Amino acid sequence: MRDQVFISYSHNDKDWLEKLQTVLKPLIRKGVVNLWDDTRIQAGQKWREEIKTALSGAKVAVLLVSPDFLASEFIAEGELPPLLKAAAGEGLTIIWVPVRDSLFTETEIAEYQAAFDPARPLAGLSPAEVDKALVEISKKIKAATVDVRQAPKPFALSIENTDQPVRRHPPLPHPDTGEEQEPIDSANAAHTTRSTLTDILPGSWQISIQMAFPGAAGQMRLELLPNGFFRGNLMTPMGKTTVDGQWMANPMLNQIGLQGRQSNGYQVIPYGVMIQITYFDAQQIVGMSAAGEQLTWQKV
Repeated sequence: MRDQVFISYSHNDKDWLEKLQTVLKPLIRKGVVNLWDDTRIQAGQKWREEIKTALSGAKVAVLLVSPDFLASEFIAEGELPPLLKAAAGEGLTIIWVPVRDSLFTETEIAEYQAAFDPARPLAGLSPAEVDKALVEISKKIKAATVDVRQAPKPFALSIENTDQPVRRHPPLPHPDTGEEQEPIDSANAAHTTRSTLTDILPGSWQISIQMAFPGAAGQMRLELLPNGFFRGNLMTPMGKTTVDGQWMANPMLNQIGLQGRQSNGYQVIPYGVMIQITYFDAQQIVGMSAAGEQLTWQKV
């Protein structure tokens, strides 16, 4: 069963491994993240077999990318091939972190979206910026480990006094006018939002994406077909790709999910995103992905 977060790194970057481990500690302590790296190998154990076992159990692979990482023959031949194979066919998620400037564009890693802006590697940031970046990266690791099918309902409350009306969420500003709007009430979704949400989704959408790291943005042209399939073009700082697959809406949880594949013309990788809706009307949807991206959908 794949349930581990496997960290692949060069021993010359061990300081960065330790910094990430420190930030992840609250998630590890709560059991949200099951972290594995080679520091868990004890004296006397057969280290190659331990790494092979850990690779086979990885749900998420975190790559700490640097010149030393790319120069490592063991990583290039022993760790990356099974990880890339699992990402292509077994649902493993690859999250790579630009630790230092490197020639990552000359490797397969370039086909995967970085967890932080590759133009601003961690080694070039101030200590405060490093802390902030590692927190954002840790949030993405947490999001990648969560099975959306088992995710709890958002806005769930414990209601002590049923005689009093309960506002489940503060009012949300309309993205264009700024006026306060009542939030989507998931408790009443069965008879208020189910048909509305599913009715407005089929069609063509222009999507603006504000990514989690500062200054990074993307655009997507997406067509949602009534038969449950989608296709589109995605433009990010990493380049242009095509996406296609199946979409679904969950009015009870106010979520939209896309699951399929992504291609740049010569390599195909899995593609998936779950969006939590914060506002929608007949022409616009506003939400956030599990990776922390802010998305605005505009019908065209």
